[in-house]
Amino acid sequence: MVRDERLHEGEPSAPLTGEKKLAAILNSVWEAVITVERDHRISSFNRAAEHLVGVTASEATGKDCREILKASFGPAQHDCPMGDLTEGGKPRTDVDGTLVRADGRIVPISASWAFLEDPTGERLGFVLSFRSFEEIERIAEERRTKFPYGGIIGKTPRIRQIFELIDTIKDTDSTVLITGESGTGKGLFARAIHDLSPRRDKPFVKVTCAALSETLLESELFGHVKGAFTGAIADKVGRFEAADGGTIFLDEIGDISLSLQVRLLRVLQEREFERVGSSRTQIADVRVIAATNRELKALMKAGRFREDLFYRLHVIPVVIPPLRERREDIPLLVDHILKRLKGRGFDRVRAVSPEAMRCLIDYPWPGNVRELENVLERGAVCTRGAVLSAADLSEEVRDHCRPRKGELAGSPGAERPDAPVSAAISDAPGKEGEKERIFRTLEENRWSRGDAAAALGIDRSTLWRKMKRLGIDQKRNK
Repeated sequence: MVRDERLHEGEPSAPLTGEKKLAAILNSVWEAVITVERDHRISSFNRAAEHLVGVTASEATGKDCREILKASFGPAQHDCPMGDLTEGGKPRTDVDGTLVRADGRIVPISASWAFLEDPTGERLGFVLSFRSFEEIERIAEERRTKFPYGGIIGKTPRIRQIFELIDTIKDTDSTVLITGESGTGKGLFARAIHDLSPRRDKPFVKVTCAALSETLLESELFGHVKGAFTGAIADKVGRFEAADGGTIFLDEIGDISLSLQVRLLRVLQEREFERVGSSRTQIADVRVIAATNRELKALMKAGRFREDLFYRLHVIPVVIPPLRERREDIPLLVDHILKRLKGRGFDRVRAVSPEAMRCLIDYPWPGNVRELENVLERGAVCTRGAVLSAADLSEEVRDHCRPRKGELAGSPGAERPDAPVSAAISDAPGKEGEKERIFRTLEENRWSRGDAAAALGIDRSTLWRKMKRLGIDQKRNK
């Protein structure tokens, strides 16, 4: 294995040895590359790793990789990935995660790891390579010019499926109905659809339907002529006219009245309308995107939403998942929001502590991404440090991390916000209590080791070792 002091040696007058050639090769690549002995001790650390982690090779070499790499590759998993390999894990490629640099800043990364073997197949150690998403931002920027998803951050399969759907429908004029809970970012997805379409150079007009009374909303949508009603002192151009050639986004569509639904249905069917108080028919050359956080089928059954309008809107359905169903995106969202806050002058906070991140991942987020933004902004305003701690989070998030009445000290949610991540079950009074606690958590999480580890506040490899030590057989209990 290549030691650090050899990485930077150079004797120009002498030919390079095998180890020096390897060091030169590793230092020439832009990916961070780290080699690790079987006991988790770092044996080489190239220059790209120095730059990305913020630690010099001399400081890292010989140290346990778990001390140097504060990496997370799953909910609440902060561990060197070599732990998985030593516990019977398999090599992995292109695993998305986050890295906490030595200066406390969180960096999104993509990592791969594998065994290092000699010609006989004996395993000598492991190799880890990873790339910063910031480093490949230049390449990503080229893609964004073609597929501008704006401020939408997400790597989970459901979000990627939505990106693929948007890419598929981008060149059509089909009506889109976006559904999802409040705060999930439906407006961002509507804007992305417009920005991808051939109408991108034309107006994108948004109407919040729930914000206006029926009379005002009708005038807002279709316009009116002078004298159409009291207060109509001049002709007014409606939003459909203003969006000519572009896209109109009807937010909170589930809140419009039945009479207005009839007029909207005509626009969708015939692409024409009249201003309020006028008999002159106008053509609506617009693409319609509607959104709602309400269950339209339930409104239909209650007689409050027209069935024919629903099926006119429901041509291309896009369902945005709530944040609690895409927890893996939370570290990326946190990093993105902190950068955006920095652009607004809140530059004191550079990162979030592991304990605070665990609380953020654990919390159910009824207000979704909007609530996450508010919690982080409050923390950025109120904290005095550069790293946001669990104590800096909102009361609701902190309360979710505290022990609830009737919970044992090591049960899910029972860990103190500022306790070490691995402390959730380490202080169990005896093996039997710890075994019961782990078994119950696995049952509650359908024997998903990753979800159970997140609930217990430990990493997956630690949970695997505890299951093995306590005689918990995952296969037998599936």
